[in-house]
Amino acid sequence: MMNNENLPEEINKTLEELWLLLETKERAYTNFQLNNQQYSLLTLIIRHPLSTPTELAEKMNITKSAISQQLVKLEAEGYIYRKQHVDDKRAFSVELAEKGLLYKKEMDRFMQQVSEKYYAILSPQELTSFLSALQKLTKVIEGL
Repeated sequence: MMNNENLPEEINKTLEELWLLLETKERAYTNFQLNNQQYSLLTLIIRHPLSTPTELAEKMNITKSAISQQLVKLEAEGYIYRKQHVDDKRAFSVELAEKGLLYKKEMDRFMQQVSEKYYAILSPQELTSFLSALQKLTKVIEGL
């Protein structure tokens, strides 16, 4: 039996391992030539469409110039394009270009496979309980 004092540490370690495993499998499945920052940035753009470079920089906790460098590369390779923001004509929103949409489709297909595996092993109740616990843990970490 596990020592209760080590449980939070074990949970954190397992979450990190799970995240790395998911990321590695997803990248192998989608097979696009992206560096870590581009991969994270593109995933963020998919999860938060029409974000501005400033919003993306804040979410990734990196500088606007670092974001701009990665956006220029992603744009040059056909993953994204920058469009004048609807409300603020001085700002730009980032949208998926053809290669970005292809990437999203592959990512969705991978997530569908993962979902099917989840449901093959865990009941809907177990998944609901697990999600609830993860959401509570997220709030704990946000409060640090």
